[in-house]
Amino acid sequence: MDKVDGTINRAEIYAGYATEAGIRAPASSGGIVSAILIDLIESGEIDGALVSRIVSIDGHIKGQTELATDRDSVLRCAGSSYIETPVLKEAARLGDKEGRFAVVALPCQVRALREYLSTRPGLKKRIRYIIGLFCRGTVNGSLYDDFFCKYGITTSEVTSVSVRRGHVSGEVIIDLTDGDSTTIPFAMLNSYRIAGIDLMPRCLWCDEHLAADADIAVGDIFTGEYRKKDIKHSAYVCWTEAGTFLMNKMVNKKTVTAEYFGTKRYRRSFSAIEAFSNRTGARVVAARFTGSRSEISLSGFFNIFHSLAWTIIFTNNRLSRTVQGRRLLFGFPPWIIRLEAIAVKALSRIFIGAAVEK
Repeated sequence: MDKVDGTINRAEIYAGYATEAGIRAPASSGGIVSAILIDLIESGEIDGALVSRIVSIDGHIKGQTELATDRDSVLRCAGSSYIETPVLKEAARLGDKEGRFAVVALPCQVRALREYLSTRPGLKKRIRYIIGLFCRGTVNGSLYDDFFCKYGITTSEVTSVSVRRGHVSGEVIIDLTDGDSTTIPFAMLNSYRIAGIDLMPRCLWCDEHLAADADIAVGDIFTGEYRKKDIKHSAYVCWTEAGTFLMNKMVNKKTVTAEYFGTKRYRRSFSAIEAFSNRTGARVVAARFTGSRSEISLSGFFNIFHSLAWTIIFTNNRLSRTVQGRRLLFGFPPWIIRLEAIAVKALSRIFIGAAVEK
C-alpha cells in the first residue's frame, strides 16, 4: 500500500459527507457510500459494486440487489432501503464473473458474507471491500404491498421506491410506470417498521448494529449538533486496515469530509438506544409475555420500560405473520400505528444502567 496521511483512525467514528453535491442529492444522508463506490469504479480499483434498491417484481414490492458499474447505476440505488434484499445470493453469483468488486450490505449480511468467503478464497480476493450500513431493523416487502394499498397505490404500477430522509423527517418517493411519481411521508411508513410490523424475524434478536465485520460502516447521525448543519452528514467507522487506508485516501483527495466524533462519544450520545438495541434481556421478557419463541435465556438485569416497548414490537410482529392479523393491523387508521411507534420510541429512550460498551 502507498502511504496515506492518517487522518482517519481505525475503529473511531467520524462524521462527514460527499463533497460533490450531485452525489449527495439522491442520498439518504451524506452520500458517503455513493462517493466511495463511484471513486472506486471511476479510478478502476473495482469493476462494480453490489448495491440494492426497492422495485416492483410481479406486482409485489421487493428489494433488488444489482451490480452497479458506473456513476449512474450507483446513484440509482442511493438512499435508504428499509427492506430485505438478496445481497448474499447476488454476492455468490460474483464467483462466475471476472473482476474486482465491492459489496454494500447490512450487518447480519456482512457477517454471513464473511463466513461464506472464508471457504472461497478466490472470490474473497476479488471482493475488495465490504461496506456495512448501520441498521436497527429491516422489513419484508409485504409491508410495502399493504402500506401502498392503504394509500391507494397499485404495486404493479410501481417501478421503483426510494427513501429520502431529512434530519427529522423525510419522504418515500414512488416512481410509477406512467412516468409520474407520488410521495408519502416517511414517518408514516417508518411507524409500521418501528412498531414491529413485518420486521424480519432475525431483527427481533439482533444485537449488533454498527456492522463491525465490514471494512467500513456508514449510517445516519442524529445529534443536536448535526441537525443544525446545512449539509446532512453521515457517520462512518473503519473496522479494518483496508477500510482505514481507503477512507484516508478519500479524505486526502477531498472526495469526502471527516470530522472526528469518536466511538466513546457515540456510545454516550446514543446510550439509551444502544441499550435498547444491543441488550437482549428485555426482549426475552417480551417474547415470553407474547408467547413468541425466545432464542436465548433470561439472565441478569433487564429494563422494564424496554420490555414494554419490545412487547408492542413482538405483538405486532406475531400479528403480521397471519392473514387475520394483517387485516387487523392494516385496517387500523394510520394514526394508531403512529401512536404505537411513538410509544416504542419513548419507552426505548428510558435509560437504566451503565452505558453499553461493545
